[in-house]
Amino acid sequence: MALAAESAVVCPILIGREPYLVVLNRVARDVAAGNGQIISIAGEAGIGKSRLVSEIKRYNEANGGALQVVQGNCFEPDASMPYAPILDLIRTCISARSEEELTACVGIDGPELVKLVPELASHIQGLTPSAAAEPDQEKRRLFNALSQMLGRVAAQRPMLLVIEDLHWSDDTSLEFLTQFARRVAALPILLVVTFRSDEVQPALRRFVSALDRERLLLEWPLARLRVDEVGAMIQAIFGLATPVRSDTLDAIYPLTEGNPFFIEEVLKSLVSSGGIFFADGAWERKPIEELSIPRSIHDSVQNRTERLSGRARQVLNLAAVTGRRFDFALLQRIAGLEESELLAIIKELIAAQLVVEESAERFAFRHALTQQAIYSDLLVRERRALHRTIGDTIQQIYANALDAHLPDLAHHFFEAEAWDEAYYYARRVAESAGTLHASAAVVQHATRALAAAQHLGVRPPASLYGMRGTARETLGEFDGARADYEKAFDRSQAAHDGPGEWQSLIDLGFLWSGRDYERAGSFFVRATEVAEALDDPALRGRSLNRVGNWLVNTGRPREGIERHERALAMFEEIGDTPAVGETHDLLGMANGIFGDTVRAVHHSTRAIELLRPFGPSAIVSSSLSSRVTYGTSNMNEATYCPPRSLAECEADHAEAAAIADAIGSRAELSYCNWTGASGLSSFGGFGVAIAQATAGLRIAEDIGHKQWIVGGQFTLGQIYVLLLAPGLAIEQLAPAFALANEVRSKWWIGNVGAHLALAYMLSGDRSRAHEVMDRSRDGDGPPESLPERRCVMAAAQLALADGQPADALRIADELITTVPGVPQPSGTPRLHHIKGDALIAMRRFAEALESLEEAKRAAIYRSSPAYLWPIHGSLARLHQLARRTDDAERELAAARVIIASIAASLDAGELRDQFVNAAFASLPKARAVTASRAAKEAFGGLTAREREVAVLVARGCSNREIADQLVLGERTIETHVGNVLSKLGFSSRAQIAAWAVEKGLTTAS
Repeated sequence: MALAAESAVVCPILIGREPYLVVLNRVARDVAAGNGQIISIAGEAGIGKSRLVSEIKRYNEANGGALQVVQGNCFEPDASMPYAPILDLIRTCISARSEEELTACVGIDGPELVKLVPELASHIQGLTPSAAAEPDQEKRRLFNALSQMLGRVAAQRPMLLVIEDLHWSDDTSLEFLTQFARRVAALPILLVVTFRSDEVQPALRRFVSALDRERLLLEWPLARLRVDEVGAMIQAIFGLATPVRSDTLDAIYPLTEGNPFFIEEVLKSLVSSGGIFFADGAWERKPIEELSIPRSIHDSVQNRTERLSGRARQVLNLAAVTGRRFDFALLQRIAGLEESELLAIIKELIAAQLVVEESAERFAFRHALTQQAIYSDLLVRERRALHRTIGDTIQQIYANALDAHLPDLAHHFFEAEAWDEAYYYARRVAESAGTLHASAAVVQHATRALAAAQHLGVRPPASLYGMRGTARETLGEFDGARADYEKAFDRSQAAHDGPGEWQSLIDLGFLWSGRDYERAGSFFVRATEVAEALDDPALRGRSLNRVGNWLVNTGRPREGIERHERALAMFEEIGDTPAVGETHDLLGMANGIFGDTVRAVHHSTRAIELLRPFGPSAIVSSSLSSRVTYGTSNMNEATYCPPRSLAECEADHAEAAAIADAIGSRAELSYCNWTGASGLSSFGGFGVAIAQATAGLRIAEDIGHKQWIVGGQFTLGQIYVLLLAPGLAIEQLAPAFALANEVRSKWWIGNVGAHLALAYMLSGDRSRAHEVMDRSRDGDGPPESLPERRCVMAAAQLALADGQPADALRIADELITTVPGVPQPSGTPRLHHIKGDALIAMRRFAEALESLEEAKRAAIYRSSPAYLWPIHGSLARLHQLARRTDDAERELAAARVIIASIAASLDAGELRDQFVNAAFASLPKARAVTASRAAKEAFGGLTAREREVAVLVARGCSNREIADQLVLGERTIETHVGNVLSKLGFSSRAQIAAWAVEKGLTTAS
């Protein structure tokens, strides 16, 4: 879709105001019932007041036009024109009615109204004005006549009465509206008024205060849009299928500050100037270096500045060069004014709605675009001289505290083209920003330092390119980062700087790890050779870590772990705590990929403990996310999973996301989003997990991080497999499988391939499933890593589907007895479930029951509802074959409860319905349900006694206290509690308590 013209740059949907429309639904019902309402919509210019009024009208039309619309408007000159908006209202009523209808509306008040609206006499025959009276009496009569007429109009049909821009209203109209508002509550009228909250005159303030005091007013204050809402607005305007690129949003948001009018005007300006253009079926943009100020905004600012005194305009120009915010002391020095003179001028600027006071010492332009509009009117030579003056003045005033003003100094000297100072200060700011993880600032100031160096003819150090490359990598700018790292390598090599050469190779290896593991490995190997030549233990250790990580991801985890352990010993020997922590992080990932999740969680925890004291870092964020990944079931179906609670995983995810956000690492934010989604779905929170994984995928796509694109698609695909939605799973997993092969990551090839095969199997296409399995794993030897174990597990499930239970049983037994890091076979829900199903197919029922009960215990222990309900289904099938009908019915009831719980986590819609239907269809058929059994199943299959126990658990009673109340033995109560946990798929008494409250058992008892 291409925009036809500039005028088309309008958001087609309402953004950020949806809660008001929800309230409107109730208000409209009240008005239709004769209970009038008054709504005030207030906010700054351009905030969307008129747009919200339009939505109210559109809402009315969509509901059959239940309310007749009568509108009046105020205009800037109206402040000196009595009754201007009221005349607008009356004339609207006149134009829409026949003489008969109008006569009925006017009633006996015609002689008073015709004085205000003379044209009434031409519509109603014989209408003449009443005799004149004293001014106060005349006003009271007119107020009453106007109120009566509007009441009669509303009596004919409920009315939406709109008055816009009330800040320009005359005092008399506001006085009338104050009086009329008191009658609205008894009339079928919705009165909507709008005004600018930053231009409230005394009369308007009295009007609002009076209505607020008498509780007649429903206030809708409109705030500026949040960053995400601005993104949604731009996405809607351009019809984008994916979220707005972050760099575009980062450029537009600071200028517009969430003001919808500014956003539309800036976009309109960009479209007309070619800054944003439609190409190859999508909207693209040129680099946003300098955004021209839209003419509409420029004119608005110019209109305000023309009213200022000459001296105030001069000060305003100085302030605009100083920046969006400016210090009083600095402005006073460069303006050469006494304090009292400058204060008077600033008051004038505040009154003109151009400047706001932030503190006694600091002021700011009301909007960034206001400052830029004023700045753009200055001549280039004029700006350059002023920037130089401001830079010099800052150095003089703040000579003893220059560190606090480094960004300002770098900016002003760069704009002044004072290259010596610009190079010095820009480098300092870039270095400081790097320690604060402010990547965007690093890029900005390093770029300025490099530009200044070019003007000076200075050869900048390799570290400056490396610093900018790291920042660009963090921001997801692959090509820019690669160019910087290559430049740093060339500079280091030319200068015979071994450590610098090594660092550049490591940086390039890291960068390519997100796209091509083979290429990444070549850089790590070269870095290792440099480190060996330098004979530096720290560099050798870091090289070992990088090669180790590369080996792990290319399918050789044992070799990779060995490299990491050697590196760990080196760093511990030299006492390098940060390096020790980083190595534990890598060992956490390596052991997780190997399949030893116990060690994975241990090493991740150790990394967090060691590195937290050093402040937020990408490694701490990564370790927190890894602990979520390897401490929950969904990433570990084919191995043992150390049990961690939902609360622990949520806390880890929240901290990881906060750190990623704080350091500005979009790659880490993507990683923690899709790993967090995997963790949440392990506990059954599929709706939230889908949204979170999608967010992580969108970030990865935005920054071009191929590995994390695969990670996001894999997580979504796995979730859809668990929700029995093979079509949706294949949509995610098929492109992920292709990309995993492109990246040449054995980790992703195996993980994605195993789930893609299962998705094809679910869809009934077993030949495609076998084809994917053949491409997912090299050789037929024993599995050496977690993805290989997953592939083998998928092969077992395919064997079952192919009617080969003996093969499935053999595979499951091999996987169960070879779980890494566990001294003896331990409960693994998926593996014991496969074994149980294979044994059922072989009619070895006693062994099947033992295996399925173990699977059930493990799933409950790990709080894994998505694994638990199918286990209940298999147990039901087993009990039916063994003719244990009651046991089968109990298992079926438990399965249905968990299915309903999972469905409740999803938004109502096709996915939820599809899951419920597919899940129920997969269960064995139940016998006809009696009324008593139906009542029992309504509570998850709990017996009356078990429900009593659940109620007492909810009341906080211990087993001993429950036994005393029910006159039973404590062991019996323990059995009942165990049954409740099993039937409901819970793992804690707290879950039982919450369930009992939700079901209303505690109030009914």
